[in-house]
Amino acid sequence: MRGLWRRIRRVMTDTGERPALPIDLERSPAGDYAFRLGVRAGFGGQETARIPVSARVNPSPHPILKEIHSCEVAGQHLEAANVHALRAKVSAQLEMIAPGRVLPLCYFRAPAMDYELAVYEEGGRLTVPIIGGPRLRAGDLAELRRHVCRYLVSAGYVADAEEVAVGVVRPRDLRRVAPAAVFRSLSDPGVWVPAVEGVSADGPVVGVLGQAARIRTEERARAGAGPQRGPQAPAAPDVVELLRYLRTEAERGGLGDGGALIAADVRPEIWAAAAARAAPTGRLLVAYLDDEEGTRLQLAILRTGFGELVAAVEDLGIHVFLSASEEDLAGLVARHLAAEGFLRFADGVDVQDADAPRAERLEPEAITFHPDSEEVHHSW
Repeated sequence: MRGLWRRIRRVMTDTGERPALPIDLERSPAGDYAFRLGVRAGFGGQETARIPVSARVNPSPHPILKEIHSCEVAGQHLEAANVHALRAKVSAQLEMIAPGRVLPLCYFRAPAMDYELAVYEEGGRLTVPIIGGPRLRAGDLAELRRHVCRYLVSAGYVADAEEVAVGVVRPRDLRRVAPAAVFRSLSDPGVWVPAVEGVSADGPVVGVLGQAARIRTEERARAGAGPQRGPQAPAAPDVVELLRYLRTEAERGGLGDGGALIAADVRPEIWAAAAARAAPTGRLLVAYLDDEEGTRLQLAILRTGFGELVAAVEDLGIHVFLSASEEDLAGLVARHLAAEGFLRFADGVDVQDADAPRAERLEPEAITFHPDSEEVHHSW
C-alpha cells in the first residue's frame, strides 16, 4: 500500500499536479474558528497567517441553514453554511488570486468604476497582469503606480491619478486594508512608499510594504535546514519612528532630500498610537489659512523619545511631519499647506506658546487669607 501511494505521488508530480493548499481549521478557547494557512506573516516571518471566521444567525427562516459562516480573503467576502464548506471556498479563492502560490502584494482600484488591478512579484520585479491590456512591470511600487495611474487615466477609469486608491493585502490575516501610511517627499513627487501595520518578535510595528507573501506547500524536511526567511522590510514601533528611520536612510544613502520626507494618508488609529508615545511641548504651530474666513490653524508640537519634534495636519487625510527644530518643522508644514493651496506663501507658519489651561475648580489649599490686608489671594 505504501509503495502504491509513492507511485501515485510520482504520477502526480510527472503530470504537473500541484498539492492542495494547506488550510487547517482551528478553534480558539473562546469558541471562534479560524483557518490557519501556510503563509509566513509578521515582520521577520515568525507568525503564521490565520483567517478569522465569523458566524451570524441567518435572518431568513430556513429549516436547515440556521447560521451563516463568513470570512474575507484579499477583499472578497465569502459565505457558506458551515466552516467546512467555507474552507473549500477559501481554497478556491486562493487558487484564483495566487497563481504560482504567490499572493498579491496590493491592489490598485478605481472606486467610481469598481475596477481593480492586482500587483504580483515575478522574477524580482513587480507586475500587473491586465486581461486584454498591457502587462505593466516596474522595479518598485512607486514606478509601478505611475504606470498603473497612466493606464487607468488613458482608459477612462479615472480622471486624475489621485483618484486611484490602493489596498494592501495584510499577510497575517489576508485582509485587504488601506495602507497604514504612505511616505512621500515634498521635494520629489515621484516618492511613494506605502506601509502596513504588523507584528514582530518585539510586538506591534509599522513597516514598509515588502515582499509578497507566498503560500508554502508540503516539502520534505532537509537535515540541518531551519526555516528560510527572506530579507526583512524596515519596521518600527510606530509610524513616527519609521519616518525617522527612512529619513536617516535616505540622507545616508544619497537618495534625495530625506528632510522633505513626510508620512501622508496616515490612518487615524496609526497616528493615535504614535502620538501616545510622544510628549507635549507646550508649543504650537500657528497659521492663518488663505480662505474667506481667515481660519486660524493650530497644531500641537510633540517631542519624540529621540528628542525630535513632530506635528500632524489633518485635511483629506492625516499628514505627519518630523524635524529636529521648531523652525524646520514650521517650514515643512508651510511647504505642505502652500502646495495644497491653503497658504499663499510658504513661510506663513509661526511658532507660539500654547495658552495655559484655566483651572476648572479651585482647590481649598490654594486659597490663602491674610488678616492684615483683609484680601483673599488665589494661587492659580
